[in-house]
Amino acid sequence: MRLAMEVEGKEICKIEVFEDKCPIIAKELREKLPLKTMLQHGKLNGDLIFFTLPIVAPWENKYITGDLGKERIKEKGTAAGTVCFYGPRQQFCIVYGDDTSDEPLPISYIGEVVEGEMQLRVTGMETWFDQGRVLELKVID
Repeated sequence: MRLAMEVEGKEICKIEVFEDKCPIIAKELREKLPLKTMLQHGKLNGDLIFFTLPIVAPWENKYITGDLGKERIKEKGTAAGTVCFYGPRQQFCIVYGDDTSDEPLPISYIGEVVEGEMQLRVTGMETWFDQGRVLELKVID
């Protein structure tokens, strides 16, 4: 499944959701999207933007947050583009750089950014200073 993310009407990136590894979360996304929400920055969690979605789902493709960032850097050379869902707070999280959290919290690793990495980095930095912009997430295929 592919998603498109826009902020204030401007296309930012496209995301591939791992439907095979996260079938329940993918099903919930298909049912709930498109929708608009408020974009926030995870200031204490490094290079991370997030937003809340009305999704209740169990852990899928579960990782410890600190381990996932390290694994992505080792595997892909960067943590940027990692897409996760943190169920206890219903947060859809996207890493835009390599300053990642070393928290020992569980997270569902649900996908990755497949297009628009540079615009995502710019959006992440802008969001540090300007939280609360309107984000739209929609299924594109």
